[in-house]
Amino acid sequence: MNYTVEMTKIKKGEFQQVYLFLGKEDYFIEEAKQTLLKSVVDEADQELNTGIFNMEEVPLDRALEDAESLPFFGDRRLVIIENPYFLTAEKSKNTLEHDVAWLENYLDHPSEFTVLAIFAPYEKLDSRKKISKLLKKAAVTVDVSPLEEKDARKFLAEMIKNEGYQINRETQELFFGRVDNQLSRGIRELPKLFLAGAEEKKITKQMVVDLVSRNLEQNIFELVTQVLQRDTYQAIQIYRDLLLQKEEPIKINAILLGQFRLLLQAKLLLKKGYQQTDISKVLKVHPYRVKLAVQQVRNLSESVLADAFQGLVETEYKMKTGQGLKEIQFELFLIQFANAAQRK
Repeated sequence: MNYTVEMTKIKKGEFQQVYLFLGKEDYFIEEAKQTLLKSVVDEADQELNTGIFNMEEVPLDRALEDAESLPFFGDRRLVIIENPYFLTAEKSKNTLEHDVAWLENYLDHPSEFTVLAIFAPYEKLDSRKKISKLLKKAAVTVDVSPLEEKDARKFLAEMIKNEGYQINRETQELFFGRVDNQLSRGIRELPKLFLAGAEEKKITKQMVVDLVSRNLEQNIFELVTQVLQRDTYQAIQIYRDLLLQKEEPIKINAILLGQFRLLLQAKLLLKKGYQQTDISKVLKVHPYRVKLAVQQVRNLSESVLADAFQGLVETEYKMKTGQGLKEIQFELFLIQFANAAQRK
């Protein structure tokens, strides 16, 4: 991974004149910035010799003026450019004009006293643009893209192990599920677990349940669970909590619709003799989600799931066509589905 290689070089003081950090992984982006700040300019000189410029707020020429200036009482300058949307096909809402030609000239003759680091939080640049081509040629490109799920899980597991904590497989899977197998979310949640388990150096299932917050989709999963258990009261409580969190009823319904689609598909494939691993491959869904879906539908009939799915389709239609209050339509669905499932 060239990210690790380049970070090691920077920490050793082996700097390039221009870096392009390309990708959307928040953890790597923030770590890279902190590494540059700590390594390129001495702490005593940072206020005078460090500049951070957001291209959605200031024009490019401000950053380039800084990059071409001699350092004050130090060996070098660090100039960080953030959100350079002019490297992509995106259109910004602001009216700033950026002197891209100046950047093109700078890349031909970068300042030997400056480390210019461009952070582009995008999947890719617009390769049709001259500036994008020049930048990729002149800069050391560092990949800060999000890790694949298996790599993110491995990274987080190694971090837990390196901190000296024990965690069993079931608890680890629960943690990965709570953070959606996303590195940045996992990194943000781990300090709470480390603090809670500090005495015994152990992370328990209850710690994950109590401390790692669920995202919208996971709250929806719990909502599905309560509906399938015919607990209308708990289902409505979860739903109203989501509304208090400013979630839109149409969005909630859409995610719930997707979950019931998965449950119905899993049920049909199980009936045909498919195993969990096969279902995951056919549906192109993460094995953990399939595992949970299989557990939910094993004792349910196709008709109950089909009725729920059809009810959600009708609820979505009513919401989008303004047939009554959106919030009420959803609660009516919950009650009607729970009652229908009970009758079956």
